[in-house]
Amino acid sequence: MDEGLLRILRARAGRQGRSLAQELRAILGPAENGTGAEPLPPVRLDTAQTSGSSTWSREEIYGDEGR
Repeated sequence: MDEGLLRILRARAGRQGRSLAQELRAILGPAENGTGAEPLPPVRLDTAQTSGSSTWSREEIYGDEGR
């Protein structure tokens, strides 16, 4: 097993108050049993009307560094 992955799993187990073996069972158990998490609902986007009249370009908001 990759050392970085092992370190991440140990840290995750510690945050959950579990041993590494318990954490692996918690992760792999649902996958083996076909009882994964419920799918998330679709994202709903709303448009908010404001009183301002300003407009911005994509570059002004996000910039183009790293493109």
